[in-house]
Amino acid sequence: MDNIVQKFFAELIGTFFLASMVLITLIPSAPFPLATAIAAALTLGLCVYFVGGISGCHINPAITFAMLVVNNISIYKAVIYMIAQFAGALLALLFISLYVGDQEQWLIISSSAMTSGVGEAFGAMFFAFGVVSTVYSNADKCASGIIVGGALLIGIAMSHNASMGVLNPAVALATKAWGWDYLLMPFVGTAIGGLICKALYRGFSKQTS
Repeated sequence: MDNIVQKFFAELIGTFFLASMVLITLIPSAPFPLATAIAAALTLGLCVYFVGGISGCHINPAITFAMLVVNNISIYKAVIYMIAQFAGALLALLFISLYVGDQEQWLIISSSAMTSGVGEAFGAMFFAFGVVSTVYSNADKCASGIIVGGALLIGIAMSHNASMGVLNPAVALATKAWGWDYLLMPFVGTAIGGLICKALYRGFSKQTS
């Protein structure tokens, strides 16, 4: 059995970095001079290089779920990953709150839950399609961070008119976006995106084999 403890901490640390960066950019008393979407995409892309060789760098429960749906990860490992991801996000919230104080609401959410839920699912669908494509296309490891970070950035852009473009239930937990739209709908979107990507590559491989 591979070292699941090593993978657990890789996912925890990666999610901690990502959630921390998102929270830092959202501090109202000291606005960060870089948009949250760009900062999150850069952090995720770098984390692919930091811990991707250990755990695959999901650092997102919805992405882990997509990998489970397309049979790229076992149920046991998926559960371990998700526990690590939520733990990393909570640690980020606790750590950032130590020196900025507890923010009553990190995200200013104005749209209805139904609207934001659709937005989260739509953005997560594109994001997962990009992530899963790195598995089926055998993307070069040097390019994988760019692909994954870019997919997140575009996924956020596609969803921002309907939602805040969180696309990550663990980060939603850290930012106190505790509605079903932010905690559950990314799972729906990533499952759909992952299945579409798998069907596309499977069909393509059959036609070209």
